[in-house]
Amino acid sequence: MNRNREHVTCAHAEEMEVMMMKAFPHIRVSGTAVERGRQLGQLAKQQIDQNIEMYRQYFRDVYDVSWDDAREYAVPYIPWIEQYDQEIMDEIKGMSEGANLDLLDLVVLNVRSEVIINIGKTHAVLDGCTCLAATPAVTKEGTTLLGQNWDWNHLIAPGMIIAEIEQPPKPTILMVTEAGIVGKIGMNSAGLGLCMNFLGTSELTEGGVPIHVVLRGILNSHTLPKAISQITKLPRGTSANYMIGHKEGETVDVEATPTDYDVIYPLDGSMAHANHFIAPRFLAVDDTKRAVIPDTQLRQGVATRLLAAERGTIDGETFKRIFINHTGHPAGICRHGEALPFESDVPGTAKTVFSIIMNVAEGTFELTYGTPCDHAYETYRLS
Repeated sequence: MNRNREHVTCAHAEEMEVMMMKAFPHIRVSGTAVERGRQLGQLAKQQIDQNIEMYRQYFRDVYDVSWDDAREYAVPYIPWIEQYDQEIMDEIKGMSEGANLDLLDLVVLNVRSEVIINIGKTHAVLDGCTCLAATPAVTKEGTTLLGQNWDWNHLIAPGMIIAEIEQPPKPTILMVTEAGIVGKIGMNSAGLGLCMNFLGTSELTEGGVPIHVVLRGILNSHTLPKAISQITKLPRGTSANYMIGHKEGETVDVEATPTDYDVIYPLDGSMAHANHFIAPRFLAVDDTKRAVIPDTQLRQGVATRLLAAERGTIDGETFKRIFINHTGHPAGICRHGEALPFESDVPGTAKTVFSIIMNVAEGTFELTYGTPCDHAYETYRLS
């Protein structure tokens, strides 16, 4: 397979046909926060167990953090989650009950980013997410599009689910997440969509709201101003980038450290974001990801250039062409997790676990199970 071409074909058609049929389990829940959590815990118990075991191994082997250390570290985050949104904490409690697991194990899953960044013994995070947004001013059909390749340890794939959460009066959520984690990437019935990138600074904290809880707060929002306030209302456990679009035809990008933030508005109607800070407020920040993820700037540039080249005609197919780009392989926009033969000391890059493209006005997204160059997009819609 030629990884250096933007359009990659699979050499084994029969194998690809089987791969194309894979999908993450789609789980629908409703009721009170505790009831929703119990349903998630029961219906996704296999995936939650898988994720606990995966992170137990990942923390130990890559970051020299034992599961017991992670559990102890997670305890102070409970009051932060409760202060942020008691219903989110209640949902986590419900998941622990439904899956018949200790509550702290579920809390650890929801603070896994803070464990890695704040107490992990290395900053070599295997990440590489690339996000895109385009507004009606530059899209072919006058729609708002949002999407990304989500790149992470490939061992997480069996633990991924599509969660559809009905929670009136808050909007219904349709998101792709690691089972057991309350917030991730997706959209809601209010016409709001969300993508994210891992960022890093040398600013470490001993508290704050876990970033996956912040993601849930954003998805609980009806409007862009409310979504921004969900990021900024309390200190955060680590740094992240939040790309948010709304069916009103607007998008914003919020870069946040644990104690500060900046908002980027795409005046030209489209934008891309990788894994380094680009907002004016953070030009002098100690950006720890620039060194350990050196491909981030190339991915940012390639995605921005390819979006600009189709200004006025951008559609879902534009996003797909960008998401299968392998420039800089193996650390391109589409990633397969390999290390180069002459870099045997490097453990490999993150793998694209899924690619997602959202049309927030229609309430639909297209999703791949794995790398988009050799997996088909499947369409999902809010019920």
